[in-house]
Amino acid sequence: MKRIGLLIGFAVACAIWVVTVAAAVRSIRAFESTPGRAADAPARWPSSARIARQPGTWTLVMLIHPHCSCSRASISELAAVVESAPRNLRTYVLAYQPHEYDAAWSHTEVWTAAQRLSRVRVITDLDGKEARRFGGYTSGQTFLFDPDGNRRFSGGITLLRGHAGLNSGRAEVIRLANGGKGPGMHPVFGCAIATDKETP
Repeated sequence: MKRIGLLIGFAVACAIWVVTVAAAVRSIRAFESTPGRAADAPARWPSSARIARQPGTWTLVMLIHPHCSCSRASISELAAVVESAPRNLRTYVLAYQPHEYDAAWSHTEVWTAAQRLSRVRVITDLDGKEARRFGGYTSGQTFLFDPDGNRRFSGGITLLRGHAGLNSGRAEVIRLANGGKGPGMHPVFGCAIATDKETP
């Protein structure tokens, strides 16, 4: 009888463990597949932007939070975009940094990975001011503007949170930058960037 009781207890413990693991997996999957806040992207290059746009050239802008684990995947996908896009594509990565921290706060592995990309300029975005000028709220948010300054793409270029790999966002940016057509949008998966203050 005691042995039966032990077996029942073991079976109950196993059932609880299975249910707990299944719930944890579902939570992780739900988190990975939940997009961040979409940008209120302007239809044209914002006149208040502090970064330079060269007329007659395609320009890509990506927002990143240096401490967001999802940003690694975004930078990995950006490398694929730069590799496949025309060589004259001007690319900027705006790295969020709160004013109360020094530069070391934003100089993470994500920052270093972005700086290693060819033809990519990494700029510190103090308090997310430049992100606000582009209407962005989420790390990994990417904007593509055509040579006339018209926005052609707004969204993310990763498959899920923290997951690199072929996806329609990355493919869309590459297609548009090479003169193709498309809807110009894709969900953005990443951490929030603090952009709730007004920007002059």
